[in-house]
Amino acid sequence: MTFGFPKSPFPLLVGTALALSSCVSTSEQVKITKVNPYHLESSVSPDTDDRMVEFETRHYLHGALTLEEQAKRYGYYFSVFWKTATRQSATVRLEYRQGASGSQVLSKELFIADPKGNNVTKFQIVGDDFEDGGKVTQWKASVVEDGVVMAEYRSFLWKE
Repeated sequence: MTFGFPKSPFPLLVGTALALSSCVSTSEQVKITKVNPYHLESSVSPDTDDRMVEFETRHYLHGALTLEEQAKRYGYYFSVFWKTATRQSATVRLEYRQGASGSQVLSKELFIADPKGNNVTKFQIVGDDFEDGGKVTQWKASVVEDGVVMAEYRSFLWKE
């Protein structure tokens, strides 16, 4: 028995399509390059020698002096990195589901009046939203121009 490359490129194309399925772009003019989710669940930094990991926890808790203020910052932080060649005003939308909301889709939107070529839009699900809804289980980020979804990027677990 010998192993080698398949004679047909079809399996390779299917595998590549599945690998890239979480990043969907409906336009070449606008693209979401990545989404960084961060879950802040305690004020204790993880036990690590990596100073960047320690910094992230301290960054989100900066200015929260009391335990109550810190607890209000626990939750999820999303940074959506996106590019646009059109430079038209756009709405960046984060749709998500939480453990306590079941299949209900919740969303947050930010209007960007004058986007640059490269942009970062930040969302947070903290405080009462996090306390009442629980962990974010699925999410999808979209860039919308004139009511048309130009690009989207979703978590592996996202179901329409």
